[in-house]
Amino acid sequence: MATSFLAPAIARSRELVISRSTQVVLQLVPELKKEEGEEINARAFFFILSGIFGVGLLSLLLINTLLTQDAFVLQRLKHNVNVTNDQRDAILRSMATSSSPENLSVLAKKMGMIPASNPQFIEISGPTK
Repeated sequence: MATSFLAPAIARSRELVISRSTQVVLQLVPELKKEEGEEINARAFFFILSGIFGVGLLSLLLINTLLTQDAFVLQRLKHNVNVTNDQRDAILRSMATSSSPENLSVLAKKMGMIPASNPQFIEISGPTK
């Protein structure tokens, strides 16, 4: 019984809430009306977007150029490493040939040294009895 008595009030309050909620939502969004003397300039908008696009393209070009320069530096450094490794290998080969026993004996004979006929060894294992 009490619900039938309150039904018209509930319906009125529901309509009031619905009408006010749409007003609030519509008030959040400003109306897009041209006022007198105010003109929406599409050309300025186009120039702004074109400027942003142009700056973006120039920045991409700059980044690409910097990356390409780094690639050239990397290639040059790799070439320098290869040259240095080749020089190192050549030096090691020449040292190996000059320090071989055959070459050492030839150089010793040129300097006037004679080979030992009776080699003696020192034993360091401990005291002798």
